[in-house]
Amino acid sequence: MSIREVTITIQHCEAAHAVVLRTAHRLSGRHVVSVVEEPDRSLVRLGAATGVSEQMEQEFRTLLLDDLLRARIENETAPLRRLIVEAALRSALRDPGDGA
Repeated sequence: MSIREVTITIQHCEAAHAVVLRTAHRLSGRHVVSVVEEPDRSLVRLGAATGVSEQMEQEFRTLLLDDLLRARIENETAPLRRLIVEAALRSALRDPGDGA
């Protein structure tokens, strides 16, 4: 059985390198994975047995879209999450004698 390698180029304007790394890590249990950061892009190399390789890029791009959406939601909800944590900490640190 031979190993086939697929190289995928992701421009940083499409996805931040951290998101590409997260996606590559999700595939590391099933494929040989290598990620190289260049100034304007990330190069992802996936290796797998012949027959599986045709699906690797499609699977990577599907997972990348999922990770991009998760990152976007995380960024958009960060201010609200901070407010919730601050309110919880204020409530927990409040002196019980304050009566509020």
